[in-house]
Amino acid sequence: MSTATRTNLGGSVNNGVGETLLSLVHLTDTHVLDAASPARGEWVELEAHDPVFRPLLHMHRPYDSLTLWALRAHVERIRQNPCAGGSDRPFDLVVSTGDNIDNAQRNELDAYLTVMAGGTTALSAVGSAQDTITRAFSEAWPFWNPDDTEPDFIARVSAACTSLGLGLAWTSVPGNHDLMRQGTALNNPAIERIAVGATKSLQRPTGFASDNPLALFLDEPEAFSCGPSYPIAANPDRRAITKREWIEAHIARGALGYSAKNVSADSTDTIIDTEHVRLVLIDTNHPEGDYQGSIGTQQLEWLERQLAEVDQQPGRVAILMSHHGADTLINERGHNADRHLAADMLAVVHRHSCVVAWLVGHRHFNRIEPRPGPNGGFWEITTSSIIDWPSQTRAIELVRHTDGSYEIVSTMLDHNEAAGGLAALHHELAYGFRTPKAAEYMAGRDIDTNVRLVLPQR
Repeated sequence: MSTATRTNLGGSVNNGVGETLLSLVHLTDTHVLDAASPARGEWVELEAHDPVFRPLLHMHRPYDSLTLWALRAHVERIRQNPCAGGSDRPFDLVVSTGDNIDNAQRNELDAYLTVMAGGTTALSAVGSAQDTITRAFSEAWPFWNPDDTEPDFIARVSAACTSLGLGLAWTSVPGNHDLMRQGTALNNPAIERIAVGATKSLQRPTGFASDNPLALFLDEPEAFSCGPSYPIAANPDRRAITKREWIEAHIARGALGYSAKNVSADSTDTIIDTEHVRLVLIDTNHPEGDYQGSIGTQQLEWLERQLAEVDQQPGRVAILMSHHGADTLINERGHNADRHLAADMLAVVHRHSCVVAWLVGHRHFNRIEPRPGPNGGFWEITTSSIIDWPSQTRAIELVRHTDGSYEIVSTMLDHNEAAGGLAALHHELAYGFRTPKAAEYMAGRDIDTNVRLVLPQR
């Protein structure tokens, strides 16, 4: 249950029961990934001490091959207990705000969708940074080695993963990792050949030198995957996906909000209307690449129309959903006049009193920020990632009181898999990968987690 109350946007606490208009689960940044993909640059993690490499972190985590299992544990928890903590109203929807996969690969997308919608899938870790049998290094193994502490680790994480699915309505928006190599670079023929090939490298390429690795990766991602290599099993499903393919795959697995209209327009901007709430899903990926976001002129015009319609419907409100939030809509790569940053998007949103919340991901920590405006403002809610500590999802209940005021009840959810399971191991490793101070920061303050967010009358 919520333990804190925030009134930064005005209004007063109403202790009446109120009417729950919407109950949903917000999850984000699952990073379901193919740990053995040749199109990754795990060796960059070994250079973390060098500040020039920090914009590319993290290309490897000790728990890379466990993200599929962590997502399955969260899906099982939601399926088994599909109610929020405040009103006990069953969830109307589960929404993932992007970085559902890690390296924009078809096999990753198929695995993510299978866990969400139900079925059996697998992502082999044979040949990954945890598979020491590759003998990729003659010296001490530089990555976390599960051999002594986790017997049969590679076999366990590579085994078939069966999910019953969420068992309720769900949808996704794309993040930068869904459509870009390592969430940063646009696909090109050179990295595509490496991705589907039969060799992999875990080492810094011979003679690699750059004082700006991020700029190099944006232009030549293949330069990071051509070090001393060893053989692996080639997989054609490691090919990169397009946005259209992403949309079609979501439609095929029953994701809400998408239709043939999105396919023909090659657009993931869409709406989901419930009785009281319009959910507005927006793609904030930058077309020139790089991991931070932006938004296009036509998107802003479309957003204006969607919100104006809700303003004209008494008693209805809107919730925005995107991968990037206000603090990460800062991508100016290419200096395209058609692209806009946070200030322009906020200007549009603040013109409409119907907006009560904006759900985002990308930053991998729990944070809730008030965004005051002339029409009452809204709450921007960032939920921590599934891949990193604390690996939580967030239940959100939108409540309207009889006086016309609103509140958002936020409750953090853990999967609580028993010790010995792969998701439990993921949770343990995710905490150990951070310093205690960093883990505390990512988990968020009390006012970022279990909290009541008050909104004035609309």
